[in-house]
Amino acid sequence: MSKMIAVRMDEGLLGRLDRERSRRRITRARAIHEAVADWVARQRLAEAVREEAEAYARHPVADHEFGPVLGAQRWPK
Repeated sequence: MSKMIAVRMDEGLLGRLDRERSRRRITRARAIHEAVADWVARQRLAEAVREEAEAYARHPVADHEFGPVLGAQRWPK
C-alpha cells in the first residue's frame, strides 16, 4: 500500500532532480522513493556502525584475540 505525500523542495534541487530523473527515464515519485530508501539504509548502517564502535569501546579487543592472525599477515623480517 502506498500513500500520497506532499514535499516542499527548493527550485534548484527540483530542477536537478528533474534533469536526472528525465535522463534515467523515471518518474519524480520513483526518484524520490529511491532517494528516501537510500537515506533510510544509510541511517541504519550509520546506527549499526555507531553501536559496534560503542560495543568495542566498552569491551576492547585484547591483543591475544587477534595477535596470532595479525602476526601471520606480516612479512618475515
